[in-house]
Amino acid sequence: MAVVLPTPMDVTAVAERMLSLLGYPRIARPLVDRLDDGTTLEAAASAGIAPGCLLRGDVTLESNARLSTRCVLNGTITVGRGTNFEPACTLIGDVEFGNYCAIARENTFQQTNHETAKPSMQRRLYETVLDSDLEYVTDGPITVGNDVWIGARCIVLSGVTIGDGAVVAAGSVVTDDVEPYAVVGGVPAERLKWRFPREVREALQDLAWWNWDEETIRANRGFFERELESADDVPDVGNRSRPEPVSKP
Repeated sequence: MAVVLPTPMDVTAVAERMLSLLGYPRIARPLVDRLDDGTTLEAAASAGIAPGCLLRGDVTLESNARLSTRCVLNGTITVGRGTNFEPACTLIGDVEFGNYCAIARENTFQQTNHETAKPSMQRRLYETVLDSDLEYVTDGPITVGNDVWIGARCIVLSGVTIGDGAVVAAGSVVTDDVEPYAVVGGVPAERLKWRFPREVREALQDLAWWNWDEETIRANRGFFERELESADDVPDVGNRSRPEPVSKP
């Protein structure tokens, strides 16, 4: 009776499955780079990956980033420091998040899309029947700034940039850029209001607190606990004595 040895593809699939079930434990993360599917994972020691996530492509998770269960990251993905994903978020293609974003459950960030000008739109038909390729189409990468809050079950499409401090209402479909500190919602998403007056928005972007280290953030606790009504509520408005931004670890 012939012995059937597992193929490299079988081994890769099993390893990927086990890493997903275990939540990519820190001790096993270096193994990801050895899989035959070309996946690379650069994750800070403090980055959290819940069991049931699936990571493929070139994935970077900075310090204290967190992926809740059933998140799928497939592409060239960067998740900034302290950014948090609730369960069942999907990131496809070239997608980048800044620091301290709050992403609610079941959001989709779809940077690639199907070709629609050819007779069929199914890539598998081209690969398995025609031995050919059906390329994806895209309007460019998706870029999400810092301190962005995105409500549940939103869809963000290719080429979109979401500015710092923006809010995207639950159930929205984002097809165009979102300005910093705008609140948007709807299908397609449109600006509903601003979070703050113009002078506060400008002062916050100048401050760029999301680049501070945790020690500096703690030292400015009073700022984070107050409601912002004017530029005077933002530290050191109008001069250069603000804390110096700290580069990403």
